[in-house]
Amino acid sequence: MMAVNESNPVNTFRNYLNILNDSSAKEELKLKATQELSEHFEMIMQSPAYPSFLENSLKIFMRILQDGEPQFIQENTMQHIRKLILEMIHRLPITESLRQHVKSIITMMLKILKSDNEENVIVSLRIIIELHKHFRPSFNPEIQLFLRFVKDIYTNLPNHLAYIFETSNEIWITDLKDLNFDVLLSEAYSIRTIHVEKLHDSNSHQQIYNLLPRGILSLKVLQELPIIVVLMYQIYKNAVHQEVAEFIPLILTTINLQPTITQRNLPQKDIFVDFMGAQIKTLSFLAYIVRIFQLRKCYKFKLIN
Repeated sequence: MMAVNESNPVNTFRNYLNILNDSSAKEELKLKATQELSEHFEMIMQSPAYPSFLENSLKIFMRILQDGEPQFIQENTMQHIRKLILEMIHRLPITESLRQHVKSIITMMLKILKSDNEENVIVSLRIIIELHKHFRPSFNPEIQLFLRFVKDIYTNLPNHLAYIFETSNEIWITDLKDLNFDVLLSEAYSIRTIHVEKLHDSNSHQQIYNLLPRGILSLKVLQELPIIVVLMYQIYKNAVHQEVAEFIPLILTTINLQPTITQRNLPQKDIFVDFMGAQIKTLSFLAYIVRIFQLRKCYKFKLIN
């Protein structure tokens, strides 16, 4: 990779962006360019040329996220690139230069929530939270669609309970090409370890990969959802009051879900910990929502009387 020109670093970083934007560039070269951008991101943000760099970089970042396919093998080069891009978007300083891009970024993050893997969805959620906290964008129908999306996750959770605890996290195959991703991803609620045993004459060689669950099934993502629903309610109370009210019975169902004794004693303890973590955060969400709704009722009662 080229050395960073300290006197005019932005030109160097523009070259990295050009590599990312070059459809003929190899993935390994694009990854190195992304890593260089990420490593020197603070230097870029402190440059006087940062506003124009922001404009150019976001166009390229958004195109890669839009056109690229979600990756579910953690070690894939494109997964590293996509995650680094999302992390750089999350690190963008809250400035007026960023304000004009807020709507398009949020739209892209909402798309990622529905289609991408656990790692990328968690970063996307954090981006949505930060942008709403600082810019308080005006209400649009996408917010209601997002809340319905979250509601669907809670609605479907009880149907997955047996699979969550009884699906082994270990996958043994002889070639990655043998994987049926549609089946595996429909049963993945946390990271699953893939053992690929390759036979070479009399010797066997094992490679290990990690299968990332889809964000919509991930227990780690489920832990992140309550805080963002609370934030949406705080910002858009009147517009989303009915949608949030509909969460209450779903939340009650979620916190009452209990694995059987057999499921509790299964080897994959980390899944049980993640599930309990999701229930605890959901319980905190319920306490907040109930308190808010009680206050609203008290306020209406005082107005009537």
